[in-house]
Amino acid sequence: MIKLNNDQVSSLLWLTLAVVIILASIPYGLGTLGSPGTGFLPFLTGLSMGFFAFIGILHSTWRRRQGVGWKPKIIGLRWQKSLLVLAALVAYVFFLVPLGFSLCTALFVGFLLRAIQPQKWPVVIGGGFGAAAASFLIFEVWLQAQLPKGIWGF
Repeated sequence: MIKLNNDQVSSLLWLTLAVVIILASIPYGLGTLGSPGTGFLPFLTGLSMGFFAFIGILHSTWRRRQGVGWKPKIIGLRWQKSLLVLAALVAYVFFLVPLGFSLCTALFVGFLLRAIQPQKWPVVIGGGFGAAAASFLIFEVWLQAQLPKGIWGF
């Protein structure tokens, strides 16, 4: 049985995904450089991913020959903060329409700033409302995307 290190396994997974993307993009038509088809951009994305995955395989194989082996990454990890972020994202999805984009984003970013990497309250409040304002300007004003307004109309 071939023993692979962590980087070899992950690079092989990325290479497999790249091949799937390349094969799935071909039926959509690649077109030409002057007139690209629908599958052109996914095809280039797959090629790029495959290129970097191949470099990763070469690099990790070189490291494997130096003695870097498989190391279990999951054992001993603390999952509390990751699960907290996941729960916050789920809550964001559920409260986005009722509360509106701006308020929900301010609360979400403020929660992350306070709960994940505890910051002082001025940073939490400023960061939350600053992120909400910047997001509002980018999506609502500049890109003219229609965002949920919520019960307060903003």
